[in-house]
Amino acid sequence: MSHYITVSSTRATNAKPAAMSDPSNSTAPSTHFIATSVTFKAASFDKIISNELFGYFDTIVNFWCILLLSSAGVVTNILCAVVFLSQGFKEGVNVSMLSITLWNELKCLSGLINRMYGPISLISADASSIWRIWTSFNQYTPIFAGYVAYCLVAYISIERLLCVSRPFTVKNLLTPKRTFSIVTTISVFTYGFYFIMHFVYELANTLNPYSNKSVLAVQYNQFYRDNEMIIMPYYKSSAILIPSLSFVVLCVCSVCTVLQIQKSSRSLYKEKPSLQLSQREKKVTKVLLAVIVVNICNLFPRVVFYIGQLVEPEFYVIRKYHNLFMTAAMYIYILDYVNAVVNLFIFLRMSLSFRETFYSVLCKS
Repeated sequence: MSHYITVSSTRATNAKPAAMSDPSNSTAPSTHFIATSVTFKAASFDKIISNELFGYFDTIVNFWCILLLSSAGVVTNILCAVVFLSQGFKEGVNVSMLSITLWNELKCLSGLINRMYGPISLISADASSIWRIWTSFNQYTPIFAGYVAYCLVAYISIERLLCVSRPFTVKNLLTPKRTFSIVTTISVFTYGFYFIMHFVYELANTLNPYSNKSVLAVQYNQFYRDNEMIIMPYYKSSAILIPSLSFVVLCVCSVCTVLQIQKSSRSLYKEKPSLQLSQREKKVTKVLLAVIVVNICNLFPRVVFYIGQLVEPEFYVIRKYHNLFMTAAMYIYILDYVNAVVNLFIFLRMSLSFRETFYSVLCKS
């Protein structure tokens, strides 16, 4: 199946088109151009979603929706962080939730930065083009930040299960300092898993065949070209493995936690003080379960998306179902940003202490 790319603007770069949606799902050819409009041509691309319809999806979903969601996420996560900092860290749960909040903030902030080329284009088209080229190096950051957040939520689900099973033992064991060490280790290890992808691009002057002019472009560097057969399979497999494992852990631990809470109310457990769960711990667990359920709902379409790639090899970048693949990737990306935004509203609705601190901080401001 033949394919080629047409570009409607001379301001272009040599980055991967899929990076504008979800770079973990792209193994496109190493040289192609990103510009104001990129159109993929192939014999079967438009059978389900036409190029024209895909263009509308790309503009509305990948640009405008994520621009608005990332802007909202920057604000909501700052507010969450301020509340957690104001409450202090007498308990490990605040440490865990602050770490997730900070990674969500990084996701939203980097997503917003990546899409500022749109507002900038209203002032200067050239400045917008330069902005888009330089932020190409930042395209992976919101993806990786999301993966770290998934792992941290998975850790919280395990921690909650242990807390409802052996409340006093675990509370004495998981002190704030130890929790800080755990979440830091998870964050460094998970992000480090993907860190190599920040070093596969370089800036270069490249001849744009459509304008016959030399342009500043982002292209794969020599390191990537020398190790392409190792880097991309490694990245793709890890990008599938970590979210999928997080999904399994979240599902199993949340079900076990709910069952354990029900058991703690039975008379047999009431006779054993070591197995009793305080009302406060139950409330905290319910709030965190709400966060966990939101993450499960977010991860489920992503897991189905991964299964689709395994079942249908043509469901991939620049293959038979390219437009369908990219459209699905964009909507999954939307769910990632919604997930990063909603925690503030969950805490305000379900946590009395968070709500009181939140309004107290607002009044002081």
